[in-house]
Amino acid sequence: MYTPIHFRIEELVPPDMHARWRHAPHKLFMLFDMEALRTLDALRHRYGPIVVNNWHAGGQFKNSGWRAWDCPEGAALSQHKLGRAFDCKFSRISAAEVRQDMEREPEAPCFAAIRRIEAFDGMSWFHFDTGNHDREGMGVLVVGGPSGKAKPVVRSTAGAISGGAAHA
Repeated sequence: MYTPIHFRIEELVPPDMHARWRHAPHKLFMLFDMEALRTLDALRHRYGPIVVNNWHAGGQFKNSGWRAWDCPEGAALSQHKLGRAFDCKFSRISAAEVRQDMEREPEAPCFAAIRRIEAFDGMSWFHFDTGNHDREGMGVLVVGGPSGKAKPVVRSTAGAISGGAAHA
C-alpha cells in the first residue's frame, strides 16, 4: 500500500468517510489507485502546496478526492468514485499553467501516469485521473476545452501533446 508523503487522509476523503474510519484512518489509503497517489505526490514535489480537500481546516472542498457512490457531484461513473482522480488547487501556479506544462512535457514524472485531464473554460483546478484509457496508443484524453467534448490527444514525435480527431 502506498501512503502519500505530502498528504494526510483527511485531505483526500470527505468528512463522513473520515469519521467512519477515525479508528483506523490509514486504511482509507486502500481506496486509492497507487498511481494516482504517486502522481499527486509528484505534482506536489514539482509545483509546491496543493489543496485537494480542505474541509478539515474549515474550507469548502470535501469532494475533490475520493467520492462515495451516492455522491451527486460529478458523473455517475466518475473516476473520483474509483479512487483514481483528484481535483488539485495549486497555490503557486494556475491550473492552466499546469496543463500547459503537461502539453510541453507529457512524459515528465508528475504526468507519466495521467490518462485523462479536464480543461473546461474557467476551471481553476487541475483534474487528473489514472483511469482505464489507452494513453500509450491514443495519448492523454482531454475532456472539455473549447468544444466542451472529450478529445483524444496524441504525442507528437517531439513528445508534446497535440489535438487529434475524436474517436467514437
